[in-house]
Amino acid sequence: MASASTSKKMREEATCSICLHLMAEPVSISCGHSYCQACLLRFVGPPSSLPSEQDTETFSCPQCQALFQRGSLRPNKQLGSLIAALREQEQQQQQQLEQEEEQEQEQELSCEEHGERLHLFCEDDGQLICWRCERHGQHKGHNTALVEDVSPGYREKLQEAVRKLRQLEEECTNQKAFTAKQIAQWKRQKIQADFHNLRSFLREEERSYLRKLESEEQRTLQRLRVREANLGQQSRKLKYHIRELEERCQGSAQKVLQDVKGALSRSQDVRLETPEALSLEIQTQYKVPELYFELRKRLRSHQGT
Repeated sequence: MASASTSKKMREEATCSICLHLMAEPVSISCGHSYCQACLLRFVGPPSSLPSEQDTETFSCPQCQALFQRGSLRPNKQLGSLIAALREQEQQQQQQLEQEEEQEQEQELSCEEHGERLHLFCEDDGQLICWRCERHGQHKGHNTALVEDVSPGYREKLQEAVRKLRQLEEECTNQKAFTAKQIAQWKRQKIQADFHNLRSFLREEERSYLRKLESEEQRTLQRLRVREANLGQQSRKLKYHIRELEERCQGSAQKVLQDVKGALSRSQDVRLETPEALSLEIQTQYKVPELYFELRKRLRSHQGT
Protein backbone atom coordinates (compact mmCIF):
# COMPACT_ATOMS: atom_id res chain seq x y z
CA MET A 1 0.00 0.00 0.00
CA ALA A 2 1.25 3.50 -0.84
CA SER A 3 2.71 5.62 1.95
CA ALA A 4 0.76 8.53 3.43
CA SER A 5 2.88 11.12 1.60
CA THR A 6 2.49 9.27 -1.72
CA SER A 7 -1.27 8.97 -1.27
CA LYS A 8 -1.46 12.67 -0.44
CA LYS A 9 0.51 13.55 -3.59
CA MET A 10 -1.73 11.31 -5.71
CA ARG A 11 -4.86 12.93 -4.26
CA GLU A 12 -3.49 16.42 -4.99
CA GLU A 13 -2.79 15.46 -8.60
CA ALA A 14 -6.26 13.90 -8.95
CA THR A 15 -8.11 16.84 -7.37
CA CYS A 16 -10.12 19.14 -9.65
CA SER A 17 -8.91 22.72 -9.17
CA ILE A 18 -12.44 24.02 -9.76
CA CYS A 19 -14.47 22.02 -7.20
CA LEU A 20 -11.51 20.91 -5.01
CA HIS A 21 -12.75 17.29 -4.95
CA LEU A 22 -11.44 14.14 -6.63
CA MET A 23 -12.25 14.39 -10.33
CA ALA A 24 -15.39 12.71 -11.58
CA GLU A 25 -15.28 11.58 -15.23
CA PRO A 26 -12.04 13.52 -15.82
CA VAL A 27 -11.50 15.25 -19.18
CA SER A 28 -8.29 16.84 -20.47
CA ILE A 29 -7.80 19.95 -22.60
CA SER A 30 -5.10 20.82 -25.11
CA CYS A 31 -2.66 22.25 -22.51
CA GLY A 32 -2.68 18.93 -20.60
CA HIS A 33 -4.64 19.99 -17.49
CA SER A 34 -7.62 17.86 -16.44
CA TYR A 35 -10.89 18.66 -14.65
CA CYS A 36 -14.21 17.07 -13.77
CA GLN A 37 -16.31 16.88 -16.92
CA ALA A 38 -19.26 18.59 -15.19
CA CYS A 39 -17.04 21.33 -13.68
CA LEU A 40 -15.41 22.15 -17.02
CA LEU A 41 -18.72 22.22 -18.90
CA ARG A 42 -20.15 24.50 -16.23
CA PHE A 43 -17.01 26.67 -16.51
CA VAL A 44 -17.23 27.16 -20.30
CA GLY A 45 -20.99 27.64 -20.20
CA PRO A 46 -23.61 26.54 -22.76
CA PRO A 47 -22.45 26.07 -26.38
CA SER A 48 -23.00 28.67 -29.07
CA SER A 49 -26.36 28.70 -30.79
CA LEU A 50 -24.57 28.21 -34.13
CA PRO A 51 -23.62 24.51 -34.60
CA SER A 52 -20.66 25.45 -36.81
CA GLU A 53 -19.10 27.50 -33.98
CA GLN A 54 -19.73 25.14 -31.04
CA ASP A 55 -16.47 23.17 -31.28
CA THR A 56 -14.30 26.18 -32.15
CA GLU A 57 -15.29 28.43 -29.24
CA THR A 58 -12.12 29.50 -27.41
CA PHE A 59 -11.63 29.60 -23.62
CA SER A 60 -8.73 30.00 -21.18
CA CYS A 61 -7.53 27.17 -18.92
CA PRO A 62 -8.48 28.00 -15.27
CA GLN A 63 -4.94 27.04 -14.16
CA CYS A 64 -2.44 28.20 -16.78
CA GLN A 65 -4.66 30.51 -18.90
CA ALA A 66 -3.66 28.64 -22.09
CA LEU A 67 -6.33 28.82 -24.80
CA PHE A 68 -8.36 25.74 -25.68
CA GLN A 69 -11.44 24.98 -27.78
CA ARG A 70 -14.62 23.24 -26.70
CA GLY A 71 -13.97 20.55 -29.29
CA SER A 72 -10.59 19.70 -27.73
CA LEU A 73 -12.13 18.12 -24.60
CA ARG A 74 -11.08 14.46 -24.36
CA PRO A 75 -11.94 11.87 -21.68
CA ASN A 76 -8.87 10.89 -19.64
CA LYS A 77 -9.62 7.20 -19.03
CA GLN A 78 -6.19 6.45 -17.55
CA LEU A 79 -6.60 9.19 -14.94
CA GLY A 80 -10.14 7.96 -14.28
CA SER A 81 -8.80 4.47 -13.52
CA LEU A 82 -6.18 5.87 -11.14
CA ILE A 83 -8.84 7.92 -9.33
CA ALA A 84 -11.03 4.81 -9.00
CA ALA A 85 -8.10 2.93 -7.48
CA LEU A 86 -7.40 5.86 -5.15
CA ARG A 87 -11.04 5.94 -4.03
CA GLU A 88 -10.93 2.20 -3.33
CA GLN A 89 -7.72 2.62 -1.30
CA GLU A 90 -9.21 5.50 0.72
CA GLN A 91 -12.37 3.47 1.32
CA GLN A 92 -10.30 0.62 2.72
CA GLN A 93 -8.40 3.05 4.94
CA GLN A 94 -11.69 4.56 6.11
CA GLN A 95 -13.08 1.12 6.95
CA GLN A 96 -9.93 0.31 8.90
CA LEU A 97 -10.22 3.63 10.75
CA GLU A 98 -13.87 2.95 11.58
CA GLN A 99 -12.97 -0.46 12.95
CA GLU A 100 -10.31 1.08 15.17
CA GLU A 101 -12.79 3.71 16.34
CA GLU A 102 -15.35 1.03 17.15
CA GLN A 103 -12.76 -0.74 19.26
CA GLU A 104 -12.03 2.49 21.09
CA GLN A 105 -15.73 3.16 21.61
CA GLU A 106 -16.12 -0.20 23.29
CA GLN A 107 -13.90 1.10 26.07
CA GLU A 108 -16.26 3.43 27.93
CA LEU A 109 -14.95 6.69 29.31
CA SER A 110 -14.49 6.96 33.07
CA CYS A 111 -14.51 9.95 35.41
CA GLU A 112 -10.94 11.12 36.01
CA GLU A 113 -11.81 12.26 39.55
CA HIS A 114 -13.91 9.33 40.81
CA GLY A 115 -13.12 6.52 38.35
CA GLU A 116 -16.84 5.84 37.81
CA ARG A 117 -18.54 5.37 34.44
CA LEU A 118 -19.63 8.62 32.75
CA HIS A 119 -23.29 7.72 32.22
CA LEU A 120 -24.82 11.16 32.96
CA PHE A 121 -24.83 14.46 31.04
CA CYS A 122 -24.93 17.83 32.84
CA GLU A 123 -27.11 20.20 30.78
CA ASP A 124 -25.95 23.24 32.77
CA ASP A 125 -22.23 22.74 32.06
CA GLY A 126 -22.46 20.58 28.92
CA GLN A 127 -20.22 17.86 30.41
CA LEU A 128 -20.25 14.10 30.87
CA ILE A 129 -20.31 13.23 34.59
CA CYS A 130 -20.62 10.20 36.86
CA TRP A 131 -23.14 9.59 39.65
CA ARG A 132 -20.71 10.79 42.31
CA CYS A 133 -20.16 14.11 40.44
CA GLU A 134 -23.95 14.58 40.46
CA ARG A 135 -24.41 13.82 44.18
CA HIS A 136 -21.28 15.17 45.82
CA GLY A 137 -19.23 17.12 43.27
CA GLN A 138 -19.47 20.51 41.59
CA HIS A 139 -22.49 19.39 39.54
CA LYS A 140 -24.69 18.80 42.57
CA GLY A 141 -28.13 20.30 41.99
CA HIS A 142 -27.61 20.74 38.24
CA ASN A 143 -30.02 19.60 35.55
CA THR A 144 -28.74 16.15 34.50
CA ALA A 145 -29.99 13.29 32.31
CA LEU A 146 -28.88 9.86 31.14
CA VAL A 147 -26.48 9.86 28.20
CA GLU A 148 -28.76 7.52 26.24
CA ASP A 149 -31.71 9.93 26.67
CA VAL A 150 -30.07 13.17 25.51
CA SER A 151 -27.59 11.95 22.88
CA PRO A 152 -30.19 11.54 20.04
CA GLY A 153 -31.25 15.18 20.33
CA TYR A 154 -27.68 16.47 20.25
CA ARG A 155 -26.87 14.11 17.40
CA GLU A 156 -29.66 15.75 15.35
CA LYS A 157 -28.28 19.21 16.20
CA LEU A 158 -24.82 18.16 15.04
CA GLN A 159 -26.24 16.78 11.79
CA GLU A 160 -28.14 20.03 11.20
CA ALA A 161 -24.91 21.96 11.78
CA VAL A 162 -23.21 19.75 9.18
CA ARG A 163 -26.01 20.48 6.68
CA LYS A 164 -25.63 24.24 7.13
CA LEU A 165 -21.84 24.05 6.77
CA ARG A 166 -22.23 22.00 3.59
CA GLN A 167 -24.47 24.72 2.16
CA LEU A 168 -21.77 27.29 2.94
CA GLU A 169 -19.16 25.01 1.39
CA GLU A 170 -21.22 24.67 -1.82
CA GLU A 171 -21.69 28.44 -2.01
CA CYS A 172 -17.95 28.94 -1.46
CA THR A 173 -17.13 26.43 -4.24
CA ASN A 174 -19.52 28.19 -6.65
CA GLN A 175 -18.00 31.59 -5.88
CA LYS A 176 -14.48 30.17 -6.37
CA ALA A 177 -15.45 28.69 -9.76
CA PHE A 178 -17.05 31.99 -10.79
CA THR A 179 -13.90 33.89 -9.77
CA ALA A 180 -11.73 31.49 -11.77
CA LYS A 181 -13.96 32.09 -14.80
CA GLN A 182 -13.64 35.86 -14.35
CA ILE A 183 -9.84 35.54 -14.32
CA ALA A 184 -9.95 33.58 -17.58
CA GLN A 185 -12.45 35.88 -19.29
CA TRP A 186 -10.63 39.06 -18.30
CA LYS A 187 -7.77 38.21 -20.69
CA ARG A 188 -10.11 38.15 -23.70
CA GLN A 189 -10.51 41.81 -24.52
CA LYS A 190 -12.69 43.42 -27.14
CA ILE A 191 -9.80 45.66 -28.17
CA GLN A 192 -8.47 43.05 -30.64
CA ALA A 193 -11.72 43.10 -32.61
CA ASP A 194 -11.39 46.88 -33.16
CA PHE A 195 -8.05 46.34 -34.90
CA HIS A 196 -9.27 43.46 -37.12
CA ASN A 197 -9.93 45.27 -40.44
CA LEU A 198 -6.65 47.22 -40.48
CA ARG A 199 -4.44 44.95 -38.36
CA SER A 200 -1.36 45.50 -40.52
CA PHE A 201 -1.66 49.30 -40.06
CA LEU A 202 -2.66 49.22 -36.42
CA ARG A 203 -0.16 46.64 -35.10
CA GLU A 204 2.14 49.20 -33.46
CA GLU A 205 -0.77 51.15 -31.97
CA GLU A 206 -2.25 47.93 -30.62
CA ARG A 207 1.02 47.03 -28.92
CA SER A 208 1.15 50.46 -27.35
CA TYR A 209 -2.33 50.12 -25.87
CA LEU A 210 -1.64 46.57 -24.69
CA ARG A 211 1.42 47.79 -22.81
CA LYS A 212 -0.80 50.31 -21.01
CA LEU A 213 -3.31 47.58 -20.26
CA GLU A 214 -0.64 45.28 -18.84
CA SER A 215 -0.21 47.16 -15.58
CA GLU A 216 -4.00 47.51 -15.18
CA GLU A 217 -4.44 43.82 -15.95
CA GLN A 218 -1.90 42.81 -13.31
CA ARG A 219 -3.66 44.87 -10.65
CA THR A 220 -7.09 43.45 -11.50
CA LEU A 221 -5.90 39.85 -11.75
CA GLN A 222 -4.01 40.20 -8.47
CA ARG A 223 -7.20 41.28 -6.69
CA LEU A 224 -9.11 38.39 -8.26
CA ARG A 225 -6.42 35.89 -7.27
CA VAL A 226 -6.42 37.20 -3.70
CA ARG A 227 -10.18 36.70 -3.60
CA GLU A 228 -9.76 33.20 -5.06
CA ALA A 229 -7.16 32.37 -2.39
CA ASN A 230 -9.46 33.67 0.39
CA LEU A 231 -12.30 31.51 -0.90
CA GLY A 232 -9.96 28.50 -1.01
CA GLN A 233 -8.96 29.13 2.62
CA GLN A 234 -12.62 29.40 3.67
CA SER A 235 -13.38 26.17 1.79
CA ARG A 236 -10.66 24.30 3.70
CA LYS A 237 -11.96 25.71 7.00
CA LEU A 238 -15.50 24.55 6.21
CA LYS A 239 -14.24 21.06 5.29
CA TYR A 240 -12.43 20.85 8.64
CA HIS A 241 -15.57 21.74 10.64
CA ILE A 242 -17.72 19.36 8.58
CA ARG A 243 -15.28 16.48 9.10
CA GLU A 244 -15.13 17.19 12.85
CA LEU A 245 -18.92 17.16 13.23
CA GLU A 246 -19.42 14.10 10.99
CA GLU A 247 -16.88 12.10 13.00
CA ARG A 248 -18.69 13.15 16.19
CA CYS A 249 -22.07 12.09 14.73
CA GLN A 250 -20.72 8.66 13.82
CA GLY A 251 -19.27 8.08 17.27
CA SER A 252 -20.75 6.67 20.43
CA ALA A 253 -23.28 8.52 22.54
CA GLN A 254 -20.49 9.68 24.85
CA LYS A 255 -18.43 10.96 21.94
CA VAL A 256 -21.48 12.84 20.63
CA LEU A 257 -21.95 14.62 23.94
CA GLN A 258 -18.32 15.28 24.84
CA ASP A 259 -17.94 19.09 24.55
CA VAL A 260 -20.99 19.05 22.23
CA LYS A 261 -22.04 22.60 23.07
CA GLY A 262 -18.59 23.86 22.26
CA ALA A 263 -18.68 22.04 18.91
CA LEU A 264 -22.09 23.47 18.05
CA SER A 265 -20.97 26.94 19.10
CA ARG A 266 -17.88 26.72 16.90
CA SER A 267 -19.92 25.60 13.89
CA GLN A 268 -22.49 28.38 14.40
CA ASP A 269 -19.70 30.95 14.49
CA VAL A 270 -18.55 29.95 11.01
CA ARG A 271 -19.48 32.58 8.45
CA LEU A 272 -18.81 32.83 4.71
CA GLU A 273 -17.15 36.11 3.93
CA THR A 274 -18.74 37.20 0.65
CA PRO A 275 -16.09 38.86 -1.54
CA GLU A 276 -16.69 42.44 -2.53
CA ALA A 277 -17.85 42.98 -6.10
CA LEU A 278 -15.00 43.94 -8.42
CA SER A 279 -15.52 46.05 -11.52
CA LEU A 280 -14.02 44.36 -14.58
CA GLU A 281 -14.50 47.40 -16.80
CA ILE A 282 -11.31 48.40 -18.58
CA GLN A 283 -10.13 51.80 -17.38
CA THR A 284 -7.46 52.35 -20.02
CA GLN A 285 -8.95 54.56 -22.74
CA TYR A 286 -8.21 54.11 -26.44
CA LYS A 287 -9.39 55.84 -29.62
CA VAL A 288 -9.55 53.12 -32.22
CA PRO A 289 -12.45 54.61 -34.25
CA GLU A 290 -10.66 57.96 -34.79
CA LEU A 291 -7.43 56.15 -35.62
CA TYR A 292 -9.29 53.84 -37.99
CA PHE A 293 -10.77 56.69 -40.04
CA GLU A 294 -7.46 58.56 -40.09
CA LEU A 295 -5.62 55.54 -41.43
CA ARG A 296 -8.35 54.82 -43.97
CA LYS A 297 -8.02 58.38 -45.25
CA ARG A 298 -4.26 57.96 -45.53
CA LEU A 299 -4.75 54.66 -47.35
CA ARG A 300 -7.10 56.21 -49.88
CA SER A 301 -4.68 59.08 -50.37
CA HIS A 302 -1.86 56.60 -50.93
CA GLN A 303 -3.94 54.59 -53.42
CA GLY A 304 -4.89 57.77 -55.30
CA THR A 305 -1.22 58.74 -55.56
